Amino acid sequence: MDIDAATETSRRAARPMPRLPAFQTLIPGIILGIAAILLLIIVGYPLLWLGLGALGLPQDRTLTHIAQAFTEARNFTPLKNTLILALGTGLSSVVLGVPLAWATARTNMPLRRFIQAMVALSFITPPYLTSLAWIILLGPNAGHFNRLLKWLFHLNHGPLNIFGMGGVIFVIALHVFAFTYLLTHSALETLDAPLEESAQILGAGRWTITRRITLPLVAPAITGGALLAAVESLALFGPQSFLGSPAKVAFLPTRIYGVLGNYPPRFADASSLSLLLVLLTVIGLSAQRKYLERRSYVTVSGRGVRTQRVNLRRWKWPLLAFCLLVVFLSALAPLAVLVAAAFSKVWTDPLTPANFTLANFQTALFSNQVSRRGIENSFKLAFGAATLGAILGLFIAYIDQRTTIRGRRVLDYLAILPLGLPGTVLAVGLLQAFIRPPFRLYGTIWLLLVAYIARHIPLAVRSASSAIRQVDPSLEEAARITNATWLQSLRLILIPLVRSSLVVAWLLIFIPSLGELSATILLYTSGTETISVAIFRLNDLGQLEAVSALAVFTIAVILLTSLLLQWLSNKRSVDVAQEITVV
Repeated sequence: MDIDAATETSRRAARPMPRLPAFQTLIPGIILGIAAILLLIIVGYPLLWLGLGALGLPQDRTLTHIAQAFTEARNFTPLKNTLILALGTGLSSVVLGVPLAWATARTNMPLRRFIQAMVALSFITPPYLTSLAWIILLGPNAGHFNRLLKWLFHLNHGPLNIFGMGGVIFVIALHVFAFTYLLTHSALETLDAPLEESAQILGAGRWTITRRITLPLVAPAITGGALLAAVESLALFGPQSFLGSPAKVAFLPTRIYGVLGNYPPRFADASSLSLLLVLLTVIGLSAQRKYLERRSYVTVSGRGVRTQRVNLRRWKWPLLAFCLLVVFLSALAPLAVLVAAAFSKVWTDPLTPANFTLANFQTALFSNQVSRRGIENSFKLAFGAATLGAILGLFIAYIDQRTTIRGRRVLDYLAILPLGLPGTVLAVGLLQAFIRPPFRLYGTIWLLLVAYIARHIPLAVRSASSAIRQVDPSLEEAARITNATWLQSLRLILIPLVRSSLVVAWLLIFIPSLGELSATILLYTSGTETISVAIFRLNDLGQLEAVSALAVFTIAVILLTSLLLQWLSNKRSVDVAQEITVV
């Protein structure tokens, strides 16, 4: 009987599997083809028009505009200021981020989790809101700190002024240092411990080990974080405008905004100036690569060793004071002053029962037509961009990881390219691409949706790609053997296994889209205002109380969304792990 059963089993296995209907075999190619075409339209097409616009097309064909961008005297000052800003914020991110990363990852300093949480808060808070908070704190005349210093030292004028180059670097550095912190913290936690232990056995002191071994080994993370901080500073239009424009300090993004703000808009000049920003980004990437190529950072270890925390003894208190000062300036003080101003009748007066009011929230959330419309548009755009971006990112990552289609690497590089482009640059390309047929979207909210997806698609692709890479293709092949369709294997096997990463990708797109300003300021029109535009316009009108109320509302939504989706991500990860264990 056993031989007969084995023979019957072999016969069944030898039978050809039922062939799927023709339309089902075409579905994968159709869906993946649509995803590739959408990526080319959303990212590739605007970048093509950015280059064509710099050549003066379609009106003329000349290199005059590019030459003027690089040689015209009135562009020298914005270019110089942009270089100073990138260098200043990059170095500041190292000064602030590396000590905090080392303190929280490798020492016994108290309140490490609190410091990490506050760094995350400073990172997710839109930097133009931080700029508004520091205007309230360090405004030259009515700023809280200046008024306190005037009272303490009997001064006629406030000694500090947030407006100008120093203020722009200061505020942006308090936001972008999180890049250096996060990368360095991660590198320190995964550092090869035996190397430090060997140096300790040979008699090296803690400071020597940190200076000669630890920090050099995490140099790629430090330089990578500094580069990301410098590149991100180029794109932050809000602080440059709020803090630089009143002091007549121009940067390339604000210069581009001025070129397009005049009528008729000079697209060729804006495109040429945008290429300057792209060139700065490329130079930064090349400099980092050349620096890293001179040295080797590879370590080899066969043991999984938990790194030991450095016992700082009495030095943990000065280090804690420095860390608390950084998070106070970057997160606690801005949030506290915005909350106080949001509930004050007059923001310059202390928040007392007599000065307390809820009218600012009534004005910002309900009475003001622009802000009410901006809230509605921002939620629609952020939700739509996060959902569509996560889906598109999944399919682009699938093409790269699961197919052998020619050109899939090009699609992957194209999907990552916007990560190194300032939002202003991408907006200039989008504006020229979608202001004319066949994709005339200018003046509609769809253009902002395309901009948000294009701006943040790299985050979705990277998140989905890393998740798909960890899923063994044999699981999907097993589903195909049982005659499951491609869509069924995708829905029942792959997506459940990577859904936690998709939730993270959704969050990474939703949060910055909700407060996006750099691209929005060039693309919005009447009726398509967002929260950031409403804040920008209310600030121009001097309504800081209503601005603060809208800012507090925005930060609260971002925080609640982060906490909710983090909980969902953790819960789904546990569910998937349980499912795999059962199988």
